[in-house]
Amino acid sequence: MLPPDDMHPLWFQIGVDGWGALGVFISTTVLYFVYTLVMQLLGPRLMSAPSVLSFTLVALFGAIAARAMLGNSPTLVGALIAIGTLMVLESLMGRIHEGASKVLHLKGPQPTVVMVNGQVIAAHLKRRHLQPEHLMAMLRRAGIHRVEDAELVILENRGSLTIVRAGEKIDAALLADVDGRRLVPEALIGD
Repeated sequence: MLPPDDMHPLWFQIGVDGWGALGVFISTTVLYFVYTLVMQLLGPRLMSAPSVLSFTLVALFGAIAARAMLGNSPTLVGALIAIGTLMVLESLMGRIHEGASKVLHLKGPQPTVVMVNGQVIAAHLKRRHLQPEHLMAMLRRAGIHRVEDAELVILENRGSLTIVRAGEKIDAALLADVDGRRLVPEALIGD
C-alpha cells in the first residue's frame, strides 16, 4: 500500500490519522470489556488447570484482539494508543470496582471449598467452571499422591489451591471468607 500524496512516507509507516486513532481507541475499549468478561467467566478454570486447548484459545484470542485493535495497518503510534487505552481502562475499572465494592459491599469470586476428606464437592467445582479431572491434575502437581491425603482443598480466587494435608489443621480466621466454610469438619480447624 502506498502513502497518500499529502503524507510523508515515514509518518505513513509509524503514524496514524485522527480517524485511525479513534478506531484504535474504540476497538481497544470494546475488546478490553470482552476480554474482561471472558476472564471473569472462565479465568479461574483457565489459570488453575490450563490445557493445550485453553492455552491455544487464549493465545489465539490475544492475537486476534491485537490485530483488531490496531486496525488495517498496524503502526507504532496505533500500538501506543492501544497500550495507553488499556492502561487507562485497567486503572479506571480498578477504581470503579473498588468504589462500587465499598458502596455496594460487592465481593468477587470467593475462595471455595472443593474437596473435604478426599471427597470432591462437584457443585462447587461446577460453579467455578472446573472439571474434577482438572482438580486431580492440580492435586498431583501439588504433590498429593493419594486423594485421602487431601483433608481439605480450597480453590482460591486466582485458581490456585490451598491444601490441608492429613494430620494438619487450618486456623479458623483463614476460613472466614471461604465459600463452603460450613462443610469443613471442626476437627480440621485449629485453635
